[in-house]
Order: sequence, then structure tokens, then C-alpha cells
Amino acid sequence: MTFRKRFFSLILVLFVAIGAIAQDATYKITSKGVIKSVEHSDGTKDEYNILTPIMVFKSKYELTTEDWDSKFSVRHATLGLRGTASKVFSYCFHVDFCTENKITVLDLFAVIKPIERLSFTVGQQYHPLFNTWTVAPNAVDYINRPFLGKYFIANRDIGVSAKYALKQNGFPINLEFGVFNGSGMSNPIWNRSLATGGRIEFGSTKEGFRTSVKYYSNKNVDNETDLYWGADLRYVAKDFKIEAECLTKNMKEQSLTATYLQALYKINSNSKAVKRIEPLLRWDVMGYDILERGAGANRLTAGFNFVMNTALTSILRINYEQYFNNSMDMSALFKDPHYNQNKLALEYLLFF
Repeated sequence: MTFRKRFFSLILVLFVAIGAIAQDATYKITSKGVIKSVEHSDGTKDEYNILTPIMVFKSKYELTTEDWDSKFSVRHATLGLRGTASKVFSYCFHVDFCTENKITVLDLFAVIKPIERLSFTVGQQYHPLFNTWTVAPNAVDYINRPFLGKYFIANRDIGVSAKYALKQNGFPINLEFGVFNGSGMSNPIWNRSLATGGRIEFGSTKEGFRTSVKYYSNKNVDNETDLYWGADLRYVAKDFKIEAECLTKNMKEQSLTATYLQALYKINSNSKAVKRIEPLLRWDVMGYDILERGAGANRLTAGFNFVMNTALTSILRINYEQYFNNSMDMSALFKDPHYNQNKLALEYLLFF
């Protein structure tokens, strides 16, 4: 029995009571999670992946090549569960055990799907401004996130969002809109003006061409409106992918803009230890009033991902970050001087 099946066996006891009540349902453990099968009187059968564990572990070592300072850190140590209970209801909860030495709730939401093309997500969730490959630790291909995924705003908030599929077959078109507290994750404060966000996306995130246009609007601590807007392009093929994105935050006195262009290529390996090698390259830029004043920081990141041949997804990464700075004061964002120093980074990522 594999590690996953052993893990599923332990948590399956949570559903014994449900199985005793639902006489027409059976449960089985697979590599995809705990599957619930429901047989109907007409002979048809529905299957639901009611329980899938989430686990992400990231540990890294960084060495600056300017003053030779270094540190080890555990960036993520998360556990959670997600699943689909029926055609109408699904859920997710996800907890991080090492966010500034405290336990932090990341995802905590339920999804209600009253009709085929429409769904509502209620609870703490990613808001529509971000893509998973710029903020989610098991989806980001680099050791450090791009500027726009780190320095603009908390990527999760508490609220309710709706998604509607204008077109499902062929070239998909999806609409998304949400209303949120605007105060970030795990911070449910009273507001007179809620934050709103939305996007329209064309294409699939899994393969082929995909693009989206998005916005997010909320009140800052001075009760002034900050407006975020952006767009992204992505193309995913069998052996490579290329992505580009731009995000701007319009404030009362100035604007903050960041953009990136990144690419990754997949090379299969015949090694028993390494399943695949992925060379990658990213260029990202950030600055205030960037069209008038130029960039505040340029960064070129190059490296390799070594995808290990293991039962769980296991990746060893090496990145080198080269910064090209100008005279613009970015200390409000780069609060630690090590943030924008040239550095070599090593990381081990394990997840399922």
C-alpha cells in the first residue's frame, strides 16, 4: 500500500458515520483520495472525490553574493483537506503552521453550484486579482514569487465570489466577480465600503492559450480608494510554457506597477532519481510611476527545477537572482535590505 493510501485509510474513519446513514453510498480509497459512489434506482452511478488531503512543505537556503549573509528557512508547512460532497457542494480548508511562527488559516471556503455554469464561493479565498502560478507555493515554478505576487496586497480575503462560464466547450470564457472585506486574510473587520474585484478570462489554465483582464478596488487605511488592474497572457504546451503579466496599483499620489515575463522548458530524464529537469528564466520589473520615472527594481532569475522520481511530488530547485536597481527609493516595499540583493537560493518542495 502506498503512502497516500495509508494516509487516506487513517482519515477515512471520519466518514464511517456518514456511510452508516447513507445505505446507498460506498467509499473507496484511491490515489486521488476518498471516493464516494452513489448508485441510483435507474442503474446510474455518481462518484465524488469527497476527501483529498493537501500538504505543502517548502524549505530553502539563501546566500547573498554581496555581503555573503545567509539563512535557512521553512517557508511553508501547510496541511488541509478539500473535496466534493455532491453535485452542488464542495469545500476546502488549508492551514499554514509556519507563518511568522504562528498558525494561520489560508483557505477556508465552501463552493455552492446551483446550476451547471454558475458557482458561488463563500469564505476566505484567493481574490480574482491573482493567478495561482504567482502566489500558490505548489504552483509557483520559482523559489521566490514575482514582485507583483508579493508586494502589492494580501492575496486572500474573506467574502463571497461568483463564477459563471459564458462558454465551456472549445475555447472557454469565464466571468468572475467578488465582494470582500478588503482587510486581508484572517482579519474580519467592520467596513462601510467593501472591496470588489473581478475578471474575465479566455482559454484554459491547463493547456493552450489563456488570457485574462482583472481589477480590484478597496479602501486603504486613510479611507482612500486604491484601484488595482491588470492583464496576463499564458501559453502551455506539452514540453514548455511561457507567461507574462502586468499589474498596476493606482493610489492618490502615485501608481505602483510590476510586470514579468517567464518561461520554463521540460526535459525528461532517464535517471532513476530524477524524473524531469526544468530549466527556467524570469525577468520582472517594479517601480512607482514607471512610465515617467522608470523601473525601481529589475530582477533576472535563472535556475533549474529537478523533479524527483518519488511517490509524492518532490522538487529540488536552484535559482540565482540578479538585481539591477536604479536610484528610486523602494524601501517602503524592500523593508529588509537583503530583499533586493543578488542571491543564490536552494529549495526543497514536497506536496500532494
